[in-house]
Parts: sequence; C-alpha cells; structure tokens
Amino acid sequence: MSILKNKRLELGLTLEEVGNRVGVSKGTVKKWEDGHIKNIRQSNIKKLSSVLGLSVLEVMGLDNTQTQNTINEIYNELNDNNKKQLITYANYLLENQK
Repeated sequence: MSILKNKRLELGLTLEEVGNRVGVSKGTVKKWEDGHIKNIRQSNIKKLSSVLGLSVLEVMGLDNTQTQNTINEIYNELNDNNKKQLITYANYLLENQK
C-alpha cells in the first residue's frame, strides 16, 4: 500500500475528500495512490502534502534519509570548487523559496 493511501486511511479521509481539498477528482487521487500517475504537478504536491500532513519529499516518494544520503554521496564526489558552487546554489534556492 502506498504512503499516500496509508496516510489517507489513517486520517479517515475518502478519495473524494482528498480530491476536493486538493482540487482534483477522486479518480486522480486513486491514480496517485496506485502509482499510475507519477508526475504530480508541483502545486498539487504542495496541497497534497498539506492535506495529508506529509512532507513534499514523502509525497514524491522520497524519504528524507534516502535524499540526504544521495546528496551526501554527490557532495563527497565533488571537487572543492564544485562543493562551493553547490552550497552557493542551495542557498540561492532556499532564499528564493522564502
């Protein structure tokens, strides 16, 4: 069972209730849960994460540990100059997010 369906059921929400809160049909929510739609629109990911109380990464099917490990692996393979560029870019993204 997907994390989306598990969380929805844990919260006692129907497919229709989640769909109404996100602004999509219950069929679309079902397809997300079943993995038939993998590319969820960014705006819908944010709404869905809010409705279900999940992080954006969890809605996208990534857990924080997996993501952190991937980022650390990439960072460790970069040379010093590229490490500085990565940090600069990450700070830029964070500022724009705010």
